[in-house]
Amino acid sequence: MPLRYLLKKTRHNRLERFNIVFSILLAGWIPSILTIVVSYSILSRTLETSILKDRRTFVQLIARLIGDDLSRTGGIIDYYQTSPEVMRMLNSGNSQFAAQQWLGTTFYEHPRIDSMFVTGRDGRLIASIPYVPTSIGKDVDASLWRAEAAKAGGAFVSPVHARFSDNRPVTDVVGAIRAPDKTVIGYLGVSVLVERIGRRLATIQFADQSTCQVIDQTGRPLFTNDFRPNPGTTASRDLILPPEISERKAGNLERGGNLYSFAPVETANWTVVVKQPKAIAYKPLRDLLERMAVLSGWLILAISIFAWFGGRFYRRQTEAARRIEREVIFNEKILANMPVGIAFVDPATRTFLQANEAFTQIAQRLGGLSTRRDLIGSSYTDVKIAPPDAIERVLSFGTPFQLVEQPFQDEGGMTHFVNVTLLRLQAADQTIQGVLYFVEDKTRDVTLRHELINANAAKDQFLALLSHELRNPLSPVIAMVSELEASTPRSAKLWKALEVIRRNVELEARLIDDLLDVTRIAKGKLQLTLEIVDVHEILRRAYEICRDDIDRKSINVIFELNAGEVHVEGDPARLQQIFWNLIKNSVKFTPTDGRITVSTSNSGPHEVEIRVTDTGIGIESDKIDKIFNAFEQGQTSITRRFGGLGLGLAISKAMVDAHRGKIRVESPGKDKGATFIVQLKTVPAPVGAANGADGEQTGREKKRTPSRKYRLLLVDDHVDTCTGMKLMLERRGYDIRVAHSADQAAEKARLEHFDLLISDLGLPDRTGYELMSELHKSKGLPGIALSGFGMEADVTKARDAGFSEHLTKPINFERLEEAIRRLLESKS
Repeated sequence: MPLRYLLKKTRHNRLERFNIVFSILLAGWIPSILTIVVSYSILSRTLETSILKDRRTFVQLIARLIGDDLSRTGGIIDYYQTSPEVMRMLNSGNSQFAAQQWLGTTFYEHPRIDSMFVTGRDGRLIASIPYVPTSIGKDVDASLWRAEAAKAGGAFVSPVHARFSDNRPVTDVVGAIRAPDKTVIGYLGVSVLVERIGRRLATIQFADQSTCQVIDQTGRPLFTNDFRPNPGTTASRDLILPPEISERKAGNLERGGNLYSFAPVETANWTVVVKQPKAIAYKPLRDLLERMAVLSGWLILAISIFAWFGGRFYRRQTEAARRIEREVIFNEKILANMPVGIAFVDPATRTFLQANEAFTQIAQRLGGLSTRRDLIGSSYTDVKIAPPDAIERVLSFGTPFQLVEQPFQDEGGMTHFVNVTLLRLQAADQTIQGVLYFVEDKTRDVTLRHELINANAAKDQFLALLSHELRNPLSPVIAMVSELEASTPRSAKLWKALEVIRRNVELEARLIDDLLDVTRIAKGKLQLTLEIVDVHEILRRAYEICRDDIDRKSINVIFELNAGEVHVEGDPARLQQIFWNLIKNSVKFTPTDGRITVSTSNSGPHEVEIRVTDTGIGIESDKIDKIFNAFEQGQTSITRRFGGLGLGLAISKAMVDAHRGKIRVESPGKDKGATFIVQLKTVPAPVGAANGADGEQTGREKKRTPSRKYRLLLVDDHVDTCTGMKLMLERRGYDIRVAHSADQAAEKARLEHFDLLISDLGLPDRTGYELMSELHKSKGLPGIALSGFGMEADVTKARDAGFSEHLTKPINFERLEEAIRRLLESKS
């Protein structure tokens, strides 16, 4: 009995497998054969008809687009064609003047037209925009439209022709102006440039190797290639179209291996033609049929193979169905095609149940998974990306596990940065469904970030080098100017020339400083050295700096320093820069013999308000909101007239903001002056401090001759700078030794005694930092750094190397002498 049952079951299973094979073959072969037959008969004709219909619709849309543009232009003609004002204009005694004046007003109300004209009943020009005096009274191609426009009830679109004003191809939309008795008394026309139509068509995305052409009523093509206007009256060889297009007006036509689709532009009696090689036009159909044939063949073969092995895989159908169900859920809810790697880990077995292609690739490339091994069914520990114990913590506590930009190396040794995330997935009843495993390759983002950081550092280095190279030549110029001022006879012309040189060199240095300040502000590296200062004293100093410019323009400066609380906590150098910028700005834009008023008041408790008012060119109302923007000077004419970069006010605003203050501007309008207002918080005055309102104006400190002849070591590889500074310092009573490299300076310091080192930072053999560090350690020598590098990092680095002072080029010799005297006095 058991043996008969076993034999019977075996025969049943075998028969069942053959039934499955036959069912699969019949179910697969019949649709495949029918697909081939249908594809090459019914479907081919249907799709070909659909392609032609779509092309015809596309061409009709283009024609409608052109027609709508011309209709809108024709609407303008229709509107003014019956206007009594136009009829009175043509019937007036001086119709040319009236028409030109009317056109000057009407034309600019319609931005979509390119020109406008009025003619008499004989087609001779009366007025036009653009105005061409030589064409007044002449026939302006009226033969192209006069007869048709006279017959038409509305606007008539003419053939394309060269515009009389500049010979650019245009079409005229013309309407007849009629008297109450319907007689024609003139014509009103609007010209539309062919290139305008071409630009509109150029925005359309055409199919591969398709060309579009528009033909007017005379058969002239409007365009050459790429929708550029056709300058001639005849078509080139590649623009010649079959004559049937002009006869049929609409439809599709095959000629010479090309497929032509065309449709009329109803409002203009034009024709739009789209040409494409026939092979390209029907390529999607041919490709589809070929793919369907190949697919059907492969399908028949695959069905045969599948049917042959169907019996063997029958036992796995239930398991495969469950797997397919999980795949469908995964694909729908987790978006398996995302670039981020996503996998689903079974909470019980810790094996991968599902994973998208991105996760599989990362697991093979970075997680040590063999390419010959299927990820599905592999253990969590087989993919060495997340730590082994991470999944346990996630399942136990529910806290997400995350690694951000974790470095991994692939088999080629290349480092990749990967974000790793593990999330516990729970159902609505709080049962744990599994763990979602996310991996995302962030290598590109990390690389780009590093590149941006490096680019920013390179930009800073470039600005530092640029300022250094720009400042270096300025120092010897300033030095030589000072030497000439001290040693030459007092000749008015010579002193004026020296003053011009000095003023422009100092302006160049100020522009460099402004650019560096803008860079510091943009990076948030503007540093302030805060102390309690007197606002009135700072204002006096800023005024003294601008005094030469004020005297040169004979400007009357009035001080109204009425504030009682005048002490603020701020950086005196930056506050002086703010007030200098404001006073300099007023001097710059105030005409000769003008007036500037500097006033202070306590506008509120613990607040001082500084106002700088001028009688200059003022600020237009629409420019006030932009006046504190970098590189903003209101308008281009101001930049050309007064010069400058437009950075002073932007820097001033940033510095006022850094002092937790406010700055604003007021102006009644153009040529009515302007008032800049700065508001700062005051602090209690130091003991013994006085209000500086009535004090003497700050002058330059008196120069003192050294009590003994100090010996200074001057180091700079720029020979002209050394020469100029040596002359200036020797005239001030110092004994100067010069070196052009760090090694020369070190050798001189070894052989001679020096009281002070003055050194450039960029030397040919070593840096000035290294030289200062060596001499400071071995000789205890104080030093002053001279450099074109003026960033905060350069000043900090100089002080760390042992320099007591850091001065940027071009050197202000008064500041240099003050620093020398201070260091020598502190040393003695």
